[in-house]
Amino acid sequence: METVQTEAVAPRECADVVVACAFASVPGMGGAALARVAEAFGSLTAALRAGPRAVAAKAADLRLRRQARDFLAQGPDLEKLGAWALSAAREAGARVLTPDSSSYPALLRQIENPPAVLYVRGELAEHPRRVALVGARAGDEAALRLARELGEELAGAGVQIVSGGARGVDAAAHAGALWGGGSTVAVLGSGIDVAYPPENGPLFERIATGGGALVSEFPPGTPSTRPNFPRRNRTIAGLSHATVVVRASAASGALITARHAAAQRRPIFAVPGDPGDELSAGPHELLSSGIATPIHCAAEILRLLGWSVPDRLAARADAVSAARQHVVRPAAPEPVQEALEGPALKIWELLDGTRPVHIDVLAGQAQLRSNEALRWLTELELKGLILQRPGKYFLRSRGWS
Repeated sequence: METVQTEAVAPRECADVVVACAFASVPGMGGAALARVAEAFGSLTAALRAGPRAVAAKAADLRLRRQARDFLAQGPDLEKLGAWALSAAREAGARVLTPDSSSYPALLRQIENPPAVLYVRGELAEHPRRVALVGARAGDEAALRLARELGEELAGAGVQIVSGGARGVDAAAHAGALWGGGSTVAVLGSGIDVAYPPENGPLFERIATGGGALVSEFPPGTPSTRPNFPRRNRTIAGLSHATVVVRASAASGALITARHAAAQRRPIFAVPGDPGDELSAGPHELLSSGIATPIHCAAEILRLLGWSVPDRLAARADAVSAARQHVVRPAAPEPVQEALEGPALKIWELLDGTRPVHIDVLAGQAQLRSNEALRWLTELELKGLILQRPGKYFLRSRGWS
């Protein structure tokens, strides 16, 4: 585990962090609820002194969710709970920030009721340019390639990529940022010590140790559950100067992120797509309603935000614009063997573009343990070279067959 970077804090400040961790660990207590508790009692510290049952007694006025009310009514030792959360975070290699911390992200502090606690593993730049790239978990090959491309090009221009660490577009955006030599922030819908989805564990490790950060507002040990995602999406938007919806269905959580960005008065961009494509429905809804501005490449995002555009991206933007005006025959893909070596190349050569192969078969043929094979398969998938089918079957991506 890497050395945890800690801020020099006075005992009073540390006590305040424990109090914040305590109330943030109460089930069903989000930033808005914590703000109401602090206002009703004068501060969270005063609420802690009054005791959990006193807070529960005001549940109706505080508009607390039932799970929070029931938990507090049992009279838990909140100070012990907060101390445990802080200790567990440190054991996981993370530090804890509150809105009063000097290292708390300035952009996030600006939103209404920012997270009372932020668990951070890795580095959050002090004066970043950040853009959120979000989209479908079940993104197809084209969606993943687009997310990787945008992530890589924006990162190469000095922009930090923010996404949700999920399968599909999120993971591709994170990987693209790393591939482009930049950094990225994964906002988790689980505790800082819970890798979800599990196969993204190696990616999370690379993010946290590669100049970026893993971020969560949930206490350590919290599993990934559906109710967590809207809060996670709100934090993604809050950390970012702008949000880009790459590819998403009309029911995708990416649209929730975009709506949070709209509420926070941050710019929203969306990539137009084929009207008949289900994954273009989400961007189309945002564009047709006027919530989002259409973009087609990284340079357009940079220009719309008033940021400098590297010459190579400006040239690419011109090429993209020209391509939209003419029917261009796609260039044949370049061979990838020269870019691969070792186990990755061995696994690649065992696959083709028509017949999915199970991971156990690939592991046996490549003479690797299954977990090792999965690691290399994940690398190949993040590079857009292979596709994963249900049941852990893999095949080459179309265009790389």
